[in-house]
Amino acid sequence: MNSSQQSNIPVILITGFGPFSSPLVNSSWEVAKALKTYLEWKSPIHIILKQLQVIYDDVATKIPDYWIQYNPTLVIHLGVAKGSKEIRLERYACNTDYCHADNNGIVPEIGQCIKNGEPKRLMTNLPLRDICARVQRRTNLPIIVSDNAGRYLSEYIYYQSLFIDSKRTLFIHLPDLNKNITIENLAGIIQLIIYEALHYVDPLPILNQNGNYLINSNTIFHHNEKFKFNKLF
Repeated sequence: MNSSQQSNIPVILITGFGPFSSPLVNSSWEVAKALKTYLEWKSPIHIILKQLQVIYDDVATKIPDYWIQYNPTLVIHLGVAKGSKEIRLERYACNTDYCHADNNGIVPEIGQCIKNGEPKRLMTNLPLRDICARVQRRTNLPIIVSDNAGRYLSEYIYYQSLFIDSKRTLFIHLPDLNKNITIENLAGIIQLIIYEALHYVDPLPILNQNGNYLINSNTIFHHNEKFKFNKLF
């Protein structure tokens, strides 16, 4: 059990992607780093940053492990929507039709995120319209709720986390950078979104000293049982 959980400090897991084939620098990772190194937070928050490769297997392997290792209060996945002019809070992620090759030239087997008849589409339980409206009042950059995460690594990573816990997961697509949209002001808006989202996050399950999730007095879930604990929260 980490010290943040023991002291009730929110643990925020923030991911960004490494380089695509082009551009060589992925601004989602630059914004993620700015959230930890550039901004001041008005209340104690433990931020964990993780960079994912633009590779399906990297996401599928690491995301479940991060949930188990860090037991996060909130998970924020960041990606770039090329050509977009607004910040997009993604509502859904789909399990099928992943047909675009990753940086290794690979697509998921049978085009699915998670096999074995899992739901075709999952939706975050966070109230995105409320969060969007509250944050929009404090910035001039447009923020919208989106129903199309792109059927690539962004949607793939989102489905992975929604499958684990839809009550504390959000994917945010960032617009292209320009003279008015910088790493710093995007990080500031993501910070506001995190503050708002934390108001709606349910209490974390209890993690005991042996690394087991105590769901209730009759149920003990062991942390090595990947992909099952979302059913119990």
